Amino acid sequence: MNANNQKQKEGAGYAALLVALCWWGLMPLYYWRLKEVSPPEMLAHRVFWSFAVLSLVIALNPALRRQMGDWRSFALALLPALLLSANWVVYILASVTGNALQASLGYFLNPLLSAALGIVFLNERLNGLKAAALALGLAGTFVQCYAHGGVPGFAVLLTVTFSLLGLARKVWPTKNAIVSTWRETVVMMPFALGYFAFLSSSHTLAFTSFGAGAAVLMMLAGPLTVVPLALYAYAMPLVSLTESAVMQYVTPTVTFILALTVFHERLTTIDLTGYGLIWCGLALATYATVRRRPLATVVPGAAQGAQAAQGAQGAQAAQGAAVSAGANAGAGQNVSFLSSHKKTPASAGVNRFWHSEGRPEPERRWEKYDA
Repeated sequence: MNANNQKQKEGAGYAALLVALCWWGLMPLYYWRLKEVSPPEMLAHRVFWSFAVLSLVIALNPALRRQMGDWRSFALALLPALLLSANWVVYILASVTGNALQASLGYFLNPLLSAALGIVFLNERLNGLKAAALALGLAGTFVQCYAHGGVPGFAVLLTVTFSLLGLARKVWPTKNAIVSTWRETVVMMPFALGYFAFLSSSHTLAFTSFGAGAAVLMMLAGPLTVVPLALYAYAMPLVSLTESAVMQYVTPTVTFILALTVFHERLTTIDLTGYGLIWCGLALATYATVRRRPLATVVPGAAQGAQAAQGAQGAQAAQGAAVSAGANAGAGQNVSFLSSHKKTPASAGVNRFWHSEGRPEPERRWEKYDA
């Protein structure tokens, strides 16, 4: 019975994760529907309504209320909030200006740049396969630059802001994805309210200019941000960490297909060559991560307990202790692109953001920075 329940929970976790990833991949459709709204105002709506929904969720959950933190927690949220704001506005611009392909490219490149940042700033080590993966990603980027007659600005900005956001999340991990995102919206709220006041004073506020239907769509920016975030937070404790890392390529893949089939963006042979090199790099990186991931880690105490156990019942108890110890040891590992590498103390607790929506990976460990 317990095994069946566990399988059902895992199945629900994978389903929730897949829904969240596809949801984020389809978000350009939403921004395209509101392309008459300026990206800064769309960002302000997203911040304001996300804050409203997240505040309601936290107010209804006493456990979340206890994790809200003090002023230091909000101060540490300042840099992630700025990076998340920049990422959101660039993503909105890419979606409404017919550059969804560049948005997809940016998030395909993200794990490769994240790996490079880990090597440079966190003293992480690089093996041969991942070095080859980075080289392929770099080659694909150069091909894309050639195809576009210059640097693909949206892709580069999305990659840089999101990778830096991931780096900040590694250095200052948080306890809960919902609470950390709420803190960041709190930090961004002065901009949102100030921009609303400016637009109202000049009578250019889109919220009151395009009718009730458009106003409702703008209000939906909050639920559209929070619901997939909640699905992601629900799913991650239930699914395999390695498989979830691989599954996160679903989001840019969905955006890529959307750009070709719905927005009818043009994909040249040179573009396809660049994407091919990047996909090969991602496949190689994924293989390296899966191959090196330990199935279980048995600590000395658990091993001694297994040797000392007598009879079938004792052996089963020792095996359970060993598996539990392995799970606890693996929980502190980084499940990002360089999951098998040595971590510095600052990056021991990982909260990696993956896609345009700033979705956080639930933390396996947190530091003193949180209340």
